[in-house]
Order: sequence, then structure tokens, then C-alpha cells
Amino acid sequence: MNKEQYAGMLKEISDTHKQGGDVSACIAKYKERYKYVYIYNDAVIKLLLGVPENESIAVDFFNAALHLYGSDCIEHLTFVNKELPGTITKSSFSDIVAEDQRTDRIVLEVQHIEDESFNSRLVYYASKHTVASLAKGHPYNLKSLNLISLQMFVGFPEWKNYVHTIRLKNQDNEEFYKKQTITLVEIPKFLKGGFEADNSRFAQWLRIFDGLNNESSVPVPEGSPFSLLQKKAELSKFTEEFLISEAMKMSDREYELYVEKKHARAEGLEEGRTEGADNKAREMAAKMLAEGDSVEKVVRISKLTEADVLAIKASLEH
Repeated sequence: MNKEQYAGMLKEISDTHKQGGDVSACIAKYKERYKYVYIYNDAVIKLLLGVPENESIAVDFFNAALHLYGSDCIEHLTFVNKELPGTITKSSFSDIVAEDQRTDRIVLEVQHIEDESFNSRLVYYASKHTVASLAKGHPYNLKSLNLISLQMFVGFPEWKNYVHTIRLKNQDNEEFYKKQTITLVEIPKFLKGGFEADNSRFAQWLRIFDGLNNESSVPVPEGSPFSLLQKKAELSKFTEEFLISEAMKMSDREYELYVEKKHARAEGLEEGRTEGADNKAREMAAKMLAEGDSVEKVVRISKLTEADVLAIKASLEH
């Protein structure tokens, strides 16, 4: 199930619950229709990679994301409090926070919304986790921090790679401090193609995620972390209580509406468009289709006809 399908399911569950309908039947319908849940939902990824019972999956994924090998590998994880309270500073919550056998900290963030503050937010989170690793009165022997951000947008189109490892360096590109690393992962850039030859463990993980989101699981060895994830990600494994709770929060639906409004603002789209606005709508539609958005979503946001959007899609494919 993809993001739109997951959001649609949550909306119907929420509406059914509010109207006093048969929520169990509503959920059962979706569990019959879809085999897998949407992986990049915040609450879902916390259940799949952020709980002790799935430690072996998380260990393999984090080693792959951080390119750790040999003695540097994470052997086991302890999941810790995701909240970093502040007395005079802003409190923050990370999606997943864990410490390895060296008590080095690994943090996972899934970022859905691109705005001018997302870089600052990551730097702030890294700073908060660094402060949390040092007790009052102790020497400045800081633990290593690895913050991984899975970005559901292309934040750096001018950078050719999809994974970016960021550390403090001097003007000659020499590392000043090695214990704080931010790893940015541009998911759409990886999925758009051009990385077919990348057979790294992390690329394999991203392909596994994409296969589940598209209801086409990738063949994997039985008993491997990939296989375990596929089993854990089956929609049938998620309880009614969890799905109802998420439906009532409607976090993903609110995000989807935000994106739609953002596209409309960015392209200056209005209800009564002039011919110039219509050209902008077509440009926006072409951009959205190139980024992998569905025809239905492009029609809804651009206000173009389905025939127009299909024609634009066909022109992009030739």
C-alpha cells in the first residue's frame, strides 16, 4: 500500500468511527484488499524498526544505512526515550532513538515535508542528542551520534548521489570532528532510477521498502532480516486498536492536504485560471508526474482534466 492508499484507509476508518459504523468491517475490507502497510508512515516505521522484538531487523538496517562493517558493526540495540525535553529550549521528539553496545546513539527521522527549516531541524536534533550524552560534571568524552534522515523529497537536486554523509570539516575538506554524523537519504531520487547498479545492502533495503509499498514483495532468503520485515509489515499483523488510533490522529492525511496546498501555492493555481495559469498548471502536472505522483492526484490538485493529464504523461514517456 502506498502513502495515498494508506491515507485513504485512515480517512475511511476515521469517518466510519465518527459515524458509529462498523469499524471492524471497514478494517477487514482493507486487510483483504492490501497485503502490506505503508512503510514510511511515522508510527509504522517505529513499530517495525523501533521496538525490542524487531531488534535484529533494526540492527541490519542501521548497519546498512551507516555502512558499518567488521568490528564497527552494531551488534545489539537498546531503545531509549524518544523525547528530549527542554527547560529553556524547545523540546523535541525523534521517531526512533537507540544505543548500541558501545552506548553510541543512533537516531532515525522520517521527514515528509520539505521546507526551509528541515536542515536547521536536523542540526537542532543532533545538538540535543549530543547534549543528552553528557552528564553534568563529567569530562567532555562525548559518545558518537549517528542521525539518519529518510527524506520523502529531493532536497538537493544538484547533488548526484541519494545518500549524503555530513560531518564537521575544515576548508580543505579535512574532518574536524568524527563523532557526529548526519546521514541524509533522498528516497525519491533513489527510486527515480539511475542507481540500478547499486547493490549495496542499504540499496537492497530501500528496494524491499519500495516493493512492500507497491504490493510487490521482492524475493528474499527465508529467515533473513528482509524476510522478517516482510512478515512484520503485513497489514493483517496490525491491530484494530493501532489503526483506529492512527486514523483518529490523521497525521498522514493532514500531511497530504498540506502537500496539495503547497503545490497550489507554489504554482499560483487558482480556481478561475487564466490561460497563463493553465500553462502553469500543465507545468506543475508534468513535474508531479515526473516525481511519481498518480494521475488521480495530479488531476485533483491541478484541476486539469484526466485526458489532459494522461496526454502530459504520455508526452513524458516518449
